[in-house]
Amino acid sequence: MRLLPGMCRRCVRAVSARVSDLPGVVSLEFDVDAGALRVGGEVDPAALRRAGLVVCPDGPDCSG
Repeated sequence: MRLLPGMCRRCVRAVSARVSDLPGVVSLEFDVDAGALRVGGEVDPAALRRAGLVVCPDGPDCSG
């Protein structure tokens, strides 16, 4: 999923708190430079969208 490139630490913490509490989330991995967050586990994409995130397939292409 895409975040804004160059997110500040406070923003990363806020997104982490929002996403880590969703059912099925096992791990979170941020790539701040790329503006991406990889969520590990069995997470419902609709729950991620409700949390305000854009769900993208694995890989560099994300059309939103």
